[in-house]
Amino acid sequence: MLRIFFLYLFLVVSILIGLGAFGHGYSARKVHAAIDQFPIDPVIAQTLYIVWYFVSGSMLTFGAMLVWVWFRLKAGDTRMLFVALLIGALYLVTGICATIYRHGDPFWFFFILLGVLLLGSSIALRSGSPEQVRLSAVSAD
Repeated sequence: MLRIFFLYLFLVVSILIGLGAFGHGYSARKVHAAIDQFPIDPVIAQTLYIVWYFVSGSMLTFGAMLVWVWFRLKAGDTRMLFVALLIGALYLVTGICATIYRHGDPFWFFFILLGVLLLGSSIALRSGSPEQVRLSAVSAD
């Protein structure tokens, strides 16, 4: 029962990370409004927008990868959990550093929350994996 809870928590967090790409991409208009009024070198401004949309694409890719990992987890295969652990650690560290850098800006707490939930559900789903069950059965013989 607890495994099912963590399995679906993992899926919800994965979908939220992927959907975050659309909010991120949509907010590029705010970046335009903020910097287009200043005489910034066009190459720098264009590069900023390229990186902005690259990050949106990365978030969508992370979400898709995590949903793929979820399907593997649902089938009992925990070998791809390292992908979720890496993405969860990235979100957690980014959230902590950004919160400190932005002097407690509450927006970045969402990154911390997503990172903690992804790491926590991944760790919970890792325990009792088929490989561990097989190893403990062999060592009991």
